[in-house]
Amino acid sequence: MTPNVPNPVRSRLERALRTTALLALAVAMYLASRPSGPLRWQDTVRQWSVADVTDSNATALTTTVVRDVIAAAGDTQPRRVTVALPAVPGPRARALLGAVGGADIALRWIDRTQASGLALSATLVAGPSGAVDVRVAGATNASLPLVLRDLGGMLDSIPNTRRAGWRLASVSSPLRALTGASEARVTARQSAPTRRVMVMAQPGWESKFVVAALEEAGWQVDGSYRLSPRAAITVGAPARLDTARYAVVVLLDSMSVDATGIARFVQQGGGLVLGGDALRIAALTSISPVRATSTRGAVAGALLTSAPQRGLEAWELVATRGASVVRSDSSDHGHADPVLVAQRVGAGRVVASAYRNSWRWRMEGTDDGAAEHRAWWGGVLALAAGVPAVAGDTLADAYPGEAAPFADLVARLGGPVAADRAVAPNRATARSAFDALMDRLRAAPGLLFMVIALALLGEWASRRLRGNR
Repeated sequence: MTPNVPNPVRSRLERALRTTALLALAVAMYLASRPSGPLRWQDTVRQWSVADVTDSNATALTTTVVRDVIAAAGDTQPRRVTVALPAVPGPRARALLGAVGGADIALRWIDRTQASGLALSATLVAGPSGAVDVRVAGATNASLPLVLRDLGGMLDSIPNTRRAGWRLASVSSPLRALTGASEARVTARQSAPTRRVMVMAQPGWESKFVVAALEEAGWQVDGSYRLSPRAAITVGAPARLDTARYAVVVLLDSMSVDATGIARFVQQGGGLVLGGDALRIAALTSISPVRATSTRGAVAGALLTSAPQRGLEAWELVATRGASVVRSDSSDHGHADPVLVAQRVGAGRVVASAYRNSWRWRMEGTDDGAAEHRAWWGGVLALAAGVPAVAGDTLADAYPGEAAPFADLVARLGGPVAADRAVAPNRATARSAFDALMDRLRAAPGLLFMVIALALLGEWASRRLRGNR
């Protein structure tokens, strides 16, 4: 068969198809031998608010980070997100931001926290005294005071220096150092006290099961159950209140007490727990951290839910000035109800518990009710005695944590970048149109194959239709 002589247009089309296939093949070979270049950085600065970086808003922070990561994502690495932090994030938020690096996302941050590299340590002094050595470093703003606080209130306030130290006879964890926008927090490790606990109450279910919970938690309990002004039932071997023998005295009913002796005991370093109706003892008003205004009824059926405390009768509490609200319960009227309040009085501490009949938590709650009731009263006693209710944090974490929050942030994310450099052009943002085109073709290798195949197939079909092979 004699091949047909192509017309000029058809000949040019075949040459164009062949040239296209060769060019596509050359581009594929070039991309195979060329190292991948960086994509365009996403340099838009994300302006986060203080609420965005708090632990209580961790769900919103997670959503924000995921959205920004998706916005910065390209088909190839690397990617980057730049954020401006108005405050040092909480521990959960810092861990979340640090985990972004594990997804190959370069997270840069601009420091707008106005915080310093404050660091705090608390070390138990060897010996029977139980004293704690406290050291603070990194506070540099001389115009702001350095404040040391524990759960019972403020311990000291001094002019700001680069380093400071105290030896404290007792501490209610957590211990906090604050200056300006900076705060450091540690759990002061203290050995459990060997002194006993004195419980004063009227005979009843509450006193019986509170004593049982404390003894199960490891506390040595003496008790005096008042039957009449002249008669009482004793538990253990109760003696005169003295800080050498007793760590805490617990009052559970509104009965007549030696208010002067109890106040002296607290002033000398003892702990006092006012539980239930003991909050209405008028003689102890001067050292009480709260005012009990009215009773709050129990929510029917709540003892068998995940919030069994709502199933207990409780006093409506108003914290006095200087007291610390340690725990609150959610309520039906739009605000939280304080149920555990503490205050430092002299060298001791006074703790107020709002629940009037906590024994129902143990006896009528879920299968975990007894353990939860025991943990509650163990925590209340530990707070009054100035020792942690649970073991201190381990040293397994390689990061500084709450003892040095700013240093922990830098350890997880790296140092901050200057605001004027956060969006400055660089080699990645000044890419040529050719580089951008090559990156797009690298991201879609199937496109080059299709161009080569279609071009060669089109040329072959044209030649076959006119009799050429």
